Amino acid sequence: MKSKLEKIHKEALKALKDAKDSDTLEKLERQFLGRKAELARIAKDIKNIAKEQRPVIGKLINDVKRDISAIIQEKKQGKEFLAKGRPPSGWDYTLPAIAPNVGHLHPITQFLETIEDIFIKMGYEVVEGPELESQKYNFDLLNVPEDHPSRDIQDTFYVDKKDARNNSYVLRTHTSPVQIRAMKTRKPPVRLIAPGRVYRNERTDAGHETNFYQCEGLVIDRNIRITDLIGTLELFIKRLYGDNVNIRVRPHFYPFTEPSIDIDMSCLLCAGEGCPFCKRSGWIETLGAGMVHPNVLKNMKVDPKEYSGFAFGLGIDRFMMLYYQVNDIRLSYSGDLRFIEQF
Repeated sequence: MKSKLEKIHKEALKALKDAKDSDTLEKLERQFLGRKAELARIAKDIKNIAKEQRPVIGKLINDVKRDISAIIQEKKQGKEFLAKGRPPSGWDYTLPAIAPNVGHLHPITQFLETIEDIFIKMGYEVVEGPELESQKYNFDLLNVPEDHPSRDIQDTFYVDKKDARNNSYVLRTHTSPVQIRAMKTRKPPVRLIAPGRVYRNERTDAGHETNFYQCEGLVIDRNIRITDLIGTLELFIKRLYGDNVNIRVRPHFYPFTEPSIDIDMSCLLCAGEGCPFCKRSGWIETLGAGMVHPNVLKNMKVDPKEYSGFAFGLGIDRFMMLYYQVNDIRLSYSGDLRFIEQF
């Protein structure tokens, strides 16, 4: 066995000396050091020889492997061998490779994460829900009557799928259904926001799209008042756009809140002085909100005599457009890299 090892050693040294390219070197490496090589078979058979000879033969096997491996590594690093595989003259093979193009988050996603971060720091939980929704969660449990205009085919996308009451499912028109679903597994006090994509069957123009993103919030606790709502939204807007932004409150109507309000903020372009963007008013319509309607609280299995709450909803797309001064909502969904790569 000793003579066989010496023969393998001699053959390997001669073959490696004559190797001139990487393919030959890899082939010789498999031939002498691979799992099916003669050295590997001898190492497996070492258990069959006499115990007193095993240390000597084992050391010899390791010495042969080490010598062959050292020559292979030296050959791979040798200047002559590297020159064989080097690209044409004048090319510096030590230069780094061309970096691949790496994408980044869409501006709407970036802005949504900014909004989430503000509310998370205020103690809110982020929840999500399905985009294909039943009319029960999208309308009924939110106190929207059957004859409400928002249920018309002109405003809502209906699909062929039917629910247990044989009513067509809809593509959710807001993320308020997420609040109802979230309250199935939660008890007051709660503070949550529900961001996500929503769908409206309306004509597309610079300020409207058939799909866009919303973020709605819900707070339920004891002794919640409308002043808590106004203070929360003022703090949010100032954290988003700066302390110099002012807000104003206007009465409005929403089926799921009572009383309901709209929040306007001073125009970012003219600082409230009046410009074409704000129609010379100095104010921009920003979001809708209100105190949660008692019927909605009951649908959430919450006692309106013990608890109260507020809800609000804002359009992510329009907030992003105000922040970056984008003048057309359709640009976000055009797939035009000239627009996307600016953010």
